[in-house]
Amino acid sequence: AIIVARRFPPLDHTEGALSPKDSPAYIAALRIKTQLTHTQEPLWLVISGTNETEVAHHLAAVEKLFSDTPWFTNALLPTALWPNPAVQKENLRSAALLIDRRAEMLDATRKAGFTDEAFGLADQVLKTWQNAASQSATFWPTNDANRWLVEKFSARTATGWLAAGMVQPTSDVATAVAGGGSSLQQALARESAWLTGWSVLGPALLVHAETRAEWLLGVMFAFLLLCLWLAFRTLREMLLSLAVLALSFLFLLATMSILGWSWNLMNLIAAPLLLGAGVDYTIHTQLALRRHLGDAIAVRATMGRALILCAGTTIAGFGSLAWSGNEGLSSLGRICAAGITIVFIISVGLLPAWWRWANPNGGTSSPTKKQPSSLYSAKLWQTGLHLVRLLPRPVTNALAKTLARSYWLLAFHRREIVVTNLLPVLGGDRKIAKSKAATLIAEFAVKLVDLWRYEGGAVTGGRKTNWNGWPIFLSAQSRGKGVLIVTPHLGNWEIGAAFFVEHGIPLLVLTQAEPQAKLTNLRQEARAQRGIETFVVGADPFAFVEVIKRLQAGTTVALLVDRPPPSSAVTVRFFGRSFSASNAAAELARASGCAIIPAFVVREESGYTANILPEITYDRATIGDRSARTALTEKILQSFEPAIQKYADQWYQFVPVWEKSENRRPPENQP
Repeated sequence: AIIVARRFPPLDHTEGALSPKDSPAYIAALRIKTQLTHTQEPLWLVISGTNETEVAHHLAAVEKLFSDTPWFTNALLPTALWPNPAVQKENLRSAALLIDRRAEMLDATRKAGFTDEAFGLADQVLKTWQNAASQSATFWPTNDANRWLVEKFSARTATGWLAAGMVQPTSDVATAVAGGGSSLQQALARESAWLTGWSVLGPALLVHAETRAEWLLGVMFAFLLLCLWLAFRTLREMLLSLAVLALSFLFLLATMSILGWSWNLMNLIAAPLLLGAGVDYTIHTQLALRRHLGDAIAVRATMGRALILCAGTTIAGFGSLAWSGNEGLSSLGRICAAGITIVFIISVGLLPAWWRWANPNGGTSSPTKKQPSSLYSAKLWQTGLHLVRLLPRPVTNALAKTLARSYWLLAFHRREIVVTNLLPVLGGDRKIAKSKAATLIAEFAVKLVDLWRYEGGAVTGGRKTNWNGWPIFLSAQSRGKGVLIVTPHLGNWEIGAAFFVEHGIPLLVLTQAEPQAKLTNLRQEARAQRGIETFVVGADPFAFVEVIKRLQAGTTVALLVDRPPPSSAVTVRFFGRSFSASNAAAELARASGCAIIPAFVVREESGYTANILPEITYDRATIGDRSARTALTEKILQSFEPAIQKYADQWYQFVPVWEKSENRRPPENQP
């Protein structure tokens, strides 16, 4: 070890003396500290070579290279610590002279009055030099302290050696690298050296990514179009989704420009994330608009709640990254949070208006035909309730049939709908369908009178003759998992509810809202007087949670299945045709495990007959799949085919029920 000492002036405060802050060491340290404080983080230098000599030459050349460039300073390279084989050989020749005089130095130490232990350190140094002189390879330190130090700046590879150092840019990294230009990069390449670091890696990878951006965006756009096509199958709604994505992207760019944000390698990940979220939101919103026929309020009250919960949690999650200490993560969080906020607002706020503009008929080709008659109103219902209280049954029946036939003759479009609905039931025989349709309107008039009497408080027992299949219901009820009574618009299903109450079975009836809120309240109050509870199923899918709880508690629930709201409609095969049915029964079965019992009440000559059909069995484990639930719905509907065929003139369907493509009127000369 060689100790170099320098005597500095006395550090006192007498006149003419230097203070500690005037010392050269302090001034140099202050200069380095100032440079490190006001510049960017240092960049790493990695130098390679096939052997130690080559690396040593590269280190010297690189050190000189950075001392001559104004764009970098404070190049910290392990040049002085790196073993140079040529220098080692020269030093070892000098060291050999000292090794040969070991005994002479030990004798001089003893004569000076020191013990042999005082010569221990020098003796170890001489032995180390002797060991190094006996080796042909480059000598590296072997003690633990030096090995720990050497490992910090060197590494051995399969093909050679690596040395690591640091260099400080005099300005920001991008400016320094650009200032050095290609000449600096070429000079470093000649010396097998690389300038690297996180601040260099990001821009380099960004340039690398930009070269592949075109084909990547092309693939993403093609996949996006495929997803939209599978979801909508219409060009109009696909274009609406693309418009939402384009406008959201423009607003995001404007926001970034205003706030001074920029794209980098990390926040580029936000692009596919925002694209996926945007597609998701537009698909859910437009499908909800389809179900609710363009009713934006209903969409926002149902799907909008789910989307705001989804968007809110996502925004909160990504927004929390904005306070990250890593600038890349911070920028990713900011852009994702801002982008999802924008795409959510446009999807839920603007898209419904655009959809209604593009679908003036609410998404249906013939909106008026799907609506019930304008005569179905609270005022007419109240009138009927008053008349049946004042007039005897034969009079009210005759009056109702006369008015029904008059309406039948005048309302051609409604008559044609009923005939078309009956064609598949009657094997396509149009002549029989017309005859059954004429009978149907008379039966409907009698049904209305009986229903008004029933809702007005009249006794129903005298109008009932048979109760078929009661043991089937008792067997299902005994399992304690709730019973779901499913029925079509066949006969007088409302009176059937009274049969259960008369047998001591509390009943919960699921129904859609009537065309008028006042009419809904009238019907609900009439059922309540009979001890029947009504649950009005609105557009909110979460409302079924209460129904599921009631079924799990063992309640008996009644549900109509052949005229579904858009939100629960699925297409099944019914009488060999495509038919829109409610999958609510299958959904409730999946969620609660209840028994499904088909039932119907029809009018015979002697009165009404209640019929309970065999239970619809299912495997709860398999109906987790949507297609399996659709199959279960089809099975439920098809169980009513014999009854509807037998009582076709009591299947009261006054709106189109068959798919449009299968709803064509056959020529008059064909059955």
